[in-house]
Amino acid sequence: MELKYESFKQVLINIFVGVFIGLSVIVPGISGSTMAITMKVYDKGMYAFSHMFKEFKKCFLYALPVLVGIFFGFFSGVVAVKLLLEYFPFMTICFFLGLMIGTYPVIFKEIKGQRVNASRTALSAVGFVLPIVFSALSLVFSGDANTLTDLNFGHYIFFFVLGALISITQLMPGLSATVLMMVFGYYKSLIGNLGREMFSDFKIFLVYVVMGCGFLVGVFTFSKAVEAILSKARVGFFFVIAGISLGSVVSVFMGKDCVDIYKGWESPELYIELFLGICLLLCAFALSFMFTRISDSHGAEKISTEKN
Repeated sequence: MELKYESFKQVLINIFVGVFIGLSVIVPGISGSTMAITMKVYDKGMYAFSHMFKEFKKCFLYALPVLVGIFFGFFSGVVAVKLLLEYFPFMTICFFLGLMIGTYPVIFKEIKGQRVNASRTALSAVGFVLPIVFSALSLVFSGDANTLTDLNFGHYIFFFVLGALISITQLMPGLSATVLMMVFGYYKSLIGNLGREMFSDFKIFLVYVVMGCGFLVGVFTFSKAVEAILSKARVGFFFVIAGISLGSVVSVFMGKDCVDIYKGWESPELYIELFLGICLLLCAFALSFMFTRISDSHGAEKISTEKN
């Protein structure tokens, strides 16, 4: 596949996509892979990461602007999201979920017109149930709060796996890294300790190092697997993704981070936050949906399954 940049504009587009990928690790509702599809760079990005070791120079030079964008997107998002979650936690979560729901047409376009049979229905059902089950398990086994204190070796294995799972959310449209962290009940803890706090305790710092290692291993491992799945079983795979993306919304509202918010509600605060949260969710959905439709009308990239 040709990965050479023909103009500086193409470099800027990939930096822009990288910023969204970086933000999507922090901000619920933003999908870096969905943005890559709408900006027509998804196929090339998948190829670059899945063939990095075989064609290092060509793939690395193409991926470099994306990596630069990821760096800026991630660290710029940390400050803003920490403040929003501190003062407006429920409304912030609703707004970002609205953004995520608005991008669903990108996913459902992949299965539009496809024959719906028992096996595909089962795949969607399994995908829908998975995040809800994980969210329920997090509530049952995590106690009062998931924090980064009293860590043991088992926790670090979990965070390595979590980092690898987060890498999958960056490869597939409709999946959210932040929703995944919310499902396991660690979103607020992981975001809250980013910054100076992570350097105050080596054990906490090690959590982010282990997650980073898991993320890198996941990207280079799963990108090849995702590319293969897309080429051989794209339709079935997107039926699963469609189910997961819908189940993720339900799982967030029943997840530990939201449950902790509900416990602190008192009337009339309950009704005010619910009303404002619903309004923000609908507004964010409208904005995201309009952006998706505009991008689609300009020829958003359809994921290719042809071998190059």
